[in-house]
Amino acid sequence: MLKNDSINTTKPNHVPDTMTAVVIKEHGGPEVLKYESIATPVPGLGEVLLKVEATALNHLDIFVREGLKGPGVPEITLPHISGVDIVGTVEYYGKGLPGQKGEPAIGERVIINPAIGCNECRFCRRGEPSMCHDYQILGEHFWGGLAEYVVAPARNIIPVPAHIPSEVAAAAPVVYTTAWRAVMTVAQVKPSDVVLVVGASGGLGSAQVEIAAAAGATVIGIASTEEKRQKARQKGAVAVFDSNGDWEAEVMEWTNGQGVSAAFDAVGAPTIRKSLRCLEMGGKIVLSGATAGDSPDLSIREIYQRHRQILGAPMGNWEDFLQVTNLIWNGKLRPTIHKVYPFEEIAEAQRELEERKHFGKIVIKIS
Repeated sequence: MLKNDSINTTKPNHVPDTMTAVVIKEHGGPEVLKYESIATPVPGLGEVLLKVEATALNHLDIFVREGLKGPGVPEITLPHISGVDIVGTVEYYGKGLPGQKGEPAIGERVIINPAIGCNECRFCRRGEPSMCHDYQILGEHFWGGLAEYVVAPARNIIPVPAHIPSEVAAAAPVVYTTAWRAVMTVAQVKPSDVVLVVGASGGLGSAQVEIAAAAGATVIGIASTEEKRQKARQKGAVAVFDSNGDWEAEVMEWTNGQGVSAAFDAVGAPTIRKSLRCLEMGGKIVLSGATAGDSPDLSIREIYQRHRQILGAPMGNWEDFLQVTNLIWNGKLRPTIHKVYPFEEIAEAQRELEERKHFGKIVIKIS
């Protein structure tokens, strides 16, 4: 799947034989990102070729570029093209698909659900590709959207309404789907809850703030600058504390010593113990990432003696994906775009993401 040696089909004349892509041939800093002319991929059986319009960045792009190693992290085969959040137009389908009812039409703008499963196991049949033993991610396991063209499973695309800019749509697949899973599907946040979002200024954190507030919960956030804290308030947080201060004490004081119903922490090792200590009796901590490290120093007693729960919430399922994109299409959720970079400035864009200078999503305009 998703390889150039897939089952061939007739390529339209307007699709060039080569394309420009950001190719990673060695691991390292932003300087290893190279623009190269390579063969345009060919969609095989059950696949589609998209002309990429916009690709939003994620920390996954940094991990792939650096060659992150550790439990649960796949080994990246080089050369590689990253880019997970992809919006593009349908160029043509591989064999076995053209003309089938319900497919997005040639030239229609779509986004990709980047979660890919085997489509046969019981988890995939439940719409849970991230639970599949063969779970893979477009842009991590397969070449992604930091290129002029990308091949994707045809079953993984859905149309983007005409009134939604490509840059906004590109913010939806990874962080909003993951945020929805964490807040609504896993934590099951309700209006009576007080919740804490650690890293409230990132793409995922800002989406969690917005979704939890939309669910009626009282939302507290943690962010590093006053500008970011103000933007988190605009997203729906009623109080936002400085990540460089004693925010554990401030959260407990703000909640009159009770703590929060749920904490959402995708920062990882530097913050998870503080997040746990901010939980009320029986509270939940929901983990969707570990962008600053994933080997924390924890006290087991602080967990079980207070009936606390640690829950995982990786990439959302298909229902999460469809729910959250529908809310974005209808204007009920509004992704924040920090900045749109031209394709030629990918290194600068990744550097800004890596240095955590952003609030919301950084998007690369491809074409």
